[in-house]
Amino acid sequence: MTYQQHHVWHVWPAWGHVTSTIALITEMLEVNQSLVVTFVSHAFLDLNQYSDAPRDRFHVVLVGDPHLLKNKGVTVEDITNQLSNGWIETLQRISDRGHDWPRPTALILDHIGSLESLPQARKAAGNGCKILLYWAGSAARLYSYLAPSSEGGFSDWELIAHKYFSDETLRQGRNLDEIVEHVCIAKNGHDAFNGTVISIPGCKDIYDYEREFGEFGMIRTVVSSLLRDTVTLVQATDGIICASAMALEGETLTACNKYTTVYPVGVQIGPKNWSRDGLIEDERIRAYLDRHGKEEVLVISFGSMVFPTNRANFQALISTLNEMKYPFVLIIGGMHAKKFINASDIDNIQSSGVGLVCDTWVDQQAVLQHPSVGWLLAHGGWNSMMESFVQGIPLVGWPLAPGDNAINVALASTRDRPTAFEVMQIRAGSAKAKARRGGPDILGSQDAVRHEFEEIFRKTKGAEGKNIRANTQQLATELETERREAARQVITTLALI
Repeated sequence: MTYQQHHVWHVWPAWGHVTSTIALITEMLEVNQSLVVTFVSHAFLDLNQYSDAPRDRFHVVLVGDPHLLKNKGVTVEDITNQLSNGWIETLQRISDRGHDWPRPTALILDHIGSLESLPQARKAAGNGCKILLYWAGSAARLYSYLAPSSEGGFSDWELIAHKYFSDETLRQGRNLDEIVEHVCIAKNGHDAFNGTVISIPGCKDIYDYEREFGEFGMIRTVVSSLLRDTVTLVQATDGIICASAMALEGETLTACNKYTTVYPVGVQIGPKNWSRDGLIEDERIRAYLDRHGKEEVLVISFGSMVFPTNRANFQALISTLNEMKYPFVLIIGGMHAKKFINASDIDNIQSSGVGLVCDTWVDQQAVLQHPSVGWLLAHGGWNSMMESFVQGIPLVGWPLAPGDNAINVALASTRDRPTAFEVMQIRAGSAKAKARRGGPDILGSQDAVRHEFEEIFRKTKGAEGKNIRANTQQLATELETERREAARQVITTLALI
């Protein structure tokens, strides 16, 4: 067969990015038999973990040092440099006219790590090649990179920074780099949080200090530079593929189109994640869930990258569940989890007779498909939320990482048909202030944290929890319909580029 389209993907080697990318590539290959795909990522990525990866018309190129993460002091810049070098070398090789597959017809870039090499990539691929950005997250977060500060975004951060730097009074003795950092933390058209109301179409208004917060400081150091790079990248590409759905974020996705062409491809999780019959291979978890009734169990999972660093808050969570005899499964397979949980914590849970700890990698989606699972307590990562929502399982959101966690949880918990409860008393730093939506003051004391956990877990079993569950189940139906219909049409259009 003569292939007509050749898409080359630049993929950041993190679980959420890879799973979403593979899901979309799989659909594109299904709808267009003349499409071939080259997938470029870092060599420390273990693709054996991704059983849904295509086997036909799908070429994987892993670049860089496969043992890089074993080195002490590895930075995001180290990963980016190795990935960028391999990415450009791959593009130069496959763009040669003597290659078996056609020259690239589209480059699809991850928003992390692809900006610096973009000029070389554009040159290697040639003028006729479309360059798109893949956004594996919420449209609410994407909107912030597109809109200026006067319209709820922060795409004009550079103008704001130079305004402060050029005025001696506003500068206050700071250099430009310091001002840029302050402006990019505030993201409100100023150089500090001041209670500015942030209005994102399709979302309830929030204060500036509510948009982005989180206690997991290990990620905070890269957020500001990533913000600046992403603003530049979205302006430099020909359009954005967004892994969100009109059923969930229709108004926001429509608003994003004011600034660039956005392709809403629907929720992107693997095909098996849409089913209801996942097999849990861990016998302990399967036996534990089998012992409980329908929708009785809370699954706690903070993803592959983050975990609560405030031990007192985490212990308040566990002790509250134990005292309420609320059955739960705690999944701690993420790369940082074991740094922040003690062996004594695990022993206390295992001996309580209430909860169960899984300290190895587990197929979370298969767990969520078990009929005894009623709620997911998670950090607000987009993939985890979508895996839960497509199963009709509502969320208890505990935002942890600066970035998208806070806006994602706010989106789910404050929509007209809410699909989540949000834990508020765990907020720290600038976010430890009055919430725009109202409610009690954010005290952050242990009594306040514990009281809120008790209140939320009681509500999950009451009328409000029942209503949120019904909303989530309705959303699941809408997401599935969109997947088969409107999103499929968008994916078909993209696959033919």
